[in-house]
Amino acid sequence: MTGIATPGTDPDHPAPAATPQHGPDRPGLATPQPDRPGFDGSETSPAGVDPTTRDQAGRVVPDQTGTIGTGPVPSQGRPADQETPATMPGDSAVPPAPVAPPVRSGTGAPAELFFEDLTPGRTFDLGIVRVDGDEMVAFARRFDPQWYHVDPEQAAASHHGGLIASGFYTVSLFMRAYVDHVLARAAADASPGLEELRWLAPVRAGDRLAVRLDVAGSRPSAARPGLGTVSLTGTMFRLGPDDQPDREVLRTRFRGWFTLRPT
Repeated sequence: MTGIATPGTDPDHPAPAATPQHGPDRPGLATPQPDRPGFDGSETSPAGVDPTTRDQAGRVVPDQTGTIGTGPVPSQGRPADQETPATMPGDSAVPPAPVAPPVRSGTGAPAELFFEDLTPGRTFDLGIVRVDGDEMVAFARRFDPQWYHVDPEQAAASHHGGLIASGFYTVSLFMRAYVDHVLARAAADASPGLEELRWLAPVRAGDRLAVRLDVAGSRPSAARPGLGTVSLTGTMFRLGPDDQPDREVLRTRFRGWFTLRPT
């Protein structure tokens, strides 16, 4: 029986030559080229890949556009130039408290007088008011058209001896002086009312009236938190030729609410 020859042991059946693993003799395989850009001769890498852009498992990490990148890997879903800055020690996420608007005076300007400033015994000089005859009669015709306010002939023939001002015109003159000299500066609210209003002598066109305000008392308001109630007395004196008070013509006692000074 003829035996089967093992390749490489029988001179008539020599073993086939070894297939080359690298080199030009094997079609389709290239010899390693250390000077090829992006290739170090030890591992085949795609062209243009930075070997440092890999995760811990050694996988190449794509950039934001889905292609192989060479730069640092930004946080997921956020461009690299919009990274959230680290919170520094002492930083607070609590928003600042809103700034309270300034307290306004009776005419809307920033207030400079508050409840605490209106102490009992304090007096305000509200200036001198000259009674304008045309305005006095126009007011009476509009709001108080009684004959001794609007009819010069009848008023002259009466015991009044001429036109006299409506008492409400006179108190309006007081109110304007009070606004100009006090309420325009004070943190004034409304007024709960008055206790007294007296017309003590007739007022005529051309009279000069000196106006004064006195603080009679004050206390925090029980009905309106944040406000104080101030009791006030207003007076008007007719001045004589020597500019001295000749006669008291009006007196009123009333109350006003004023804002407490902010703390």
